[in-house]
Amino acid sequence: MTRFTICWMTLSMAFCACDVVDAPTTSTTVQPGMRMQGTTLQGVTLDGTALQDMTMVGFRVDGATLSGAALHNVRVDRGELVADRGSTTLRGTALVGTHLFAEVRNLAVTPPASATVEFRITAIAPELSQNDPTRTGHTFLYTLEQWVADTQSWHPGCPVDSDGDSVAIPLAAIWDEHGDRSVSSALFTFGCTTGVIAKCYRWGYRPWVTGYGDLAPVHQTCTRLARADYCGIGVPHTRPGTMINVWDNLPSPGPIQAHGGLLGLPPLGMLFEAGWNTDGAVCLSHSRWILDDGLGIAALCPDRLVPPGLLGETVCDTLSAVLGIDSTARMFNEAYLNLVGP
Repeated sequence: MTRFTICWMTLSMAFCACDVVDAPTTSTTVQPGMRMQGTTLQGVTLDGTALQDMTMVGFRVDGATLSGAALHNVRVDRGELVADRGSTTLRGTALVGTHLFAEVRNLAVTPPASATVEFRITAIAPELSQNDPTRTGHTFLYTLEQWVADTQSWHPGCPVDSDGDSVAIPLAAIWDEHGDRSVSSALFTFGCTTGVIAKCYRWGYRPWVTGYGDLAPVHQTCTRLARADYCGIGVPHTRPGTMINVWDNLPSPGPIQAHGGLLGLPPLGMLFEAGWNTDGAVCLSHSRWILDDGLGIAALCPDRLVPPGLLGETVCDTLSAVLGIDSTARMFNEAYLNLVGP
């Protein structure tokens, strides 16, 4: 019996950036319409023995200081951090030097462990226009450093991305260990550009942008797709740097990311893989079910993904098939399928 092991060059988000404006190009594009996936959400680095196995909850709006003076009303206004000092509102590069505190936790131990971590902002720069397909501006990139008690020194808060930068983007929401998004009055997120929260933001799914419908759930959908979190439980099924082609069906003036393939065909070597909503994959293609570990994935969420041949099967090989299963699906992808055997 011949056995095949499937290695999905699964998903590194491949996008065909095609908007109401000229499609941007970025240094992370390997070939037209292709984007890289990731495995982490925020991507923030936590150094220090006391923080092992901890995950980021969010950055506090309280307790921030600048040059020793307290900052108040800290918030994220679209794509930038804003705070008040006395009667003065500070934003943009005026917040270089700000110290903030983040909450981290580990739910895998009993009782759950939590800690507070200090960060500082050492540089702030405007986002590059090629990472802004909707041309809505306002976003800034923040260089963060974490105070590490073990070494009594500051360490980079973000890994180096494909542009050679260690930066983060602020968002007015938080994500838990299951990848679920919520809005908090006490916490916000700094998403490193190596994490999928920032990747999806850069692909154009900025939650605050208007004109395409509500982009907050579309951004959330993108974070599921970008990690191959099929079951929507926070478990990724991909490897960093893998490639996929991604598009959406947002209303005019959308899509933000168009399919882009010649005559509607996928990029060479790619096959249709899945349709997506905020809770994960709506369905999987026959190739994903049969040739790859579709059954293993479905075992993690049998109430969501149903194998071919069973009642209520969630199988789709085309966009129309996805919408026949869930008309609210807003994102779709194609991926490479590599067979290695015997």
